[in-house]
Amino acid sequence: MQVSDLFRYKNPEIKALHLTWIAFFISFYVWFNMAPLATTMMKSLGWLTMKDVKILAICNVALTIPARLITGMALYKFGPRRVFSVLMVIMAVPALVFAFGNSFAQLLAARLVLSSIGASFVVGIHMTALWFKPKDIGFAEGFYAGWGNFGSAAAAMTLPYIALTMFGGESGWRYALALSAIIMAAYGVFYWFAITDGPAGSIHRKPRKVAALEVSTWGDMIKLLICTVPMVGILVILVWRIQSSGYGTGWAYLLSGDSRDSHGSSQVSHKHPTQEGRAEDGQYLQRRPGP
Repeated sequence: MQVSDLFRYKNPEIKALHLTWIAFFISFYVWFNMAPLATTMMKSLGWLTMKDVKILAICNVALTIPARLITGMALYKFGPRRVFSVLMVIMAVPALVFAFGNSFAQLLAARLVLSSIGASFVVGIHMTALWFKPKDIGFAEGFYAGWGNFGSAAAAMTLPYIALTMFGGESGWRYALALSAIIMAAYGVFYWFAITDGPAGSIHRKPRKVAALEVSTWGDMIKLLICTVPMVGILVILVWRIQSSGYGTGWAYLLSGDSRDSHGSSQVSHKHPTQEGRAEDGQYLQRRPGP
């Protein structure tokens, strides 16, 4: 396969490649749409701090690993066309919630769920493998991954202009983020009808059983435990950063509501460097009524 082959759009496999890398590109564009607008968000919201942004950045990748595992199993059962389309449409919801969030709890929960969009890489790799011959898979997947990953750079280059110039105002960043989410959802619907799971005449064989890896020896169990270290580790870091920032000692604090009122003022201090401060947070949790 040569570079010139990439311009033969009438070839079904080339068309599938372009449709798929664009889907990956848009997914990564939405996935990394927060960083370019972080300073604008802090100025607009008033109560958002750099510590908050760092926590949100951790949330942005926290569920990517488990999402890729689940998505990988779904691929064998439903096929990449359905999985990619559904993933893009569903992930547009937390992207919109983040765009119009007015509390740290909303931003954190939305960013945490949105981190699952990182599983889009796995879907496109599988789709590309279905369309190309073994001798061409390496080139095709390299092209797919390269242009798809460029979505994060494109977000950094274009989102500030869209937010500040196209929309403008204090809420310009919100509309810029929402626009990227809407485009992702629309492309997800388009992708469903524009592509198939492999060339015409090919059969997508489903496995009889889709389940977790079976562990039959002590050595395999140890290796599996080692593989879970990154997944558990990032969640531990996330919880540690939330607690060390003074947002309470449990998830109930975030789930019951944000510590700031509608005017951005703090109902209870969230920066307690002492144990007394953290004890106050615990008392606040006990006094605060449930949702």
